[in-house]
Parts: sequence; C-alpha cells; structure tokens
Amino acid sequence: MKKILPVFMLFAMLFNTAGYYIVYELDRYLLKKEVTSLLEHGCLDNELSVFSVYNPSADPAFRRVDKHEIVYHGNLYDVSKEIRKGKTVTFYCIRDTKEENLIAGMNSMQQKKKATNLLQHLVSIALPVTMELAHPPATTRITYPTVSENFDGNPLRPFSPPPETA
Repeated sequence: MKKILPVFMLFAMLFNTAGYYIVYELDRYLLKKEVTSLLEHGCLDNELSVFSVYNPSADPAFRRVDKHEIVYHGNLYDVSKEIRKGKTVTFYCIRDTKEENLIAGMNSMQQKKKATNLLQHLVSIALPVTMELAHPPATTRITYPTVSENFDGNPLRPFSPPPETA
C-alpha cells in the first residue's frame, strides 16, 4: 500500500510531461486507420477531391507528409490515388478535417503547456541562471554638502538628576 502512492505520483508527473504526446499519437494512429479503412471500402468516394499539381517538388503550396498524406494550400489530405503524367500529378484524396482539428488541439495544448510546464519549473528552480549585465553600471560621483555653521556656540544644558527614592 505504501508503494502505490509514490508509483501513482510518478505516473501522474510523467503523464503531465509526456502523456499528451502518447495520447496524441494514439489518436492520430486511430484516425489514419479509420480513414484508410473507409477509403479502401469506397465509403468516401463521393467526398473525394481531385486536383492536379504541376511539379509538386517545386510548388511552395504543396508538401508531402508521408506516402498517403499531403498538405496543399494549408489543408491536410489523405491520398486515395495519385496519377503521374510527366511533371503533373493528379491526386484523388479526401480532406482530413479530424486530423487537422487534432493537430490544432495539440498545438494549442503545447502553447498552454509551455506557460506552466512542470519540468521547466523544476529545472529553473534547481538550476538558477545568473545573468551578467551587458554593461557594468556606470560609477557616479556623489557630492555631499558642507555645513557652514559652527556647532560649538551653544552647549546643551544637562538634565537635572532624577529624584531619589527613599
């Protein structure tokens, strides 16, 4: 029983630092598997987008993510079929809005996580960085005023002694 709490705390800390990436990759894998299955069975044939790209390697709006996934004009597509004719490639694909949303969610999670990253806080506490100033502070000359009055003219009268108690 005593070992369960430390193991749970360790798991929670590890999930806080790396768990989002594991869940993200698992969701991404499941989405790709779902879309691939739907494309193979012809369920998405009516939603296919067809476009041709002349010389995709030189087109700045085109980027190949992997063999069956491309980004064209900022949109993510899963490729069902591609036909090459010279330098022109015709793509039959479906827009992958679910994966776009997953990637956008992961990016926003990373931005939020950067602000409160536990590991970053631990490292910054354990290894404080001392920054040297780019320019040393300039020395300034301080001038103190001189007193022009003599203080030996009026001596203070001493206090009377305290009354004696009987």
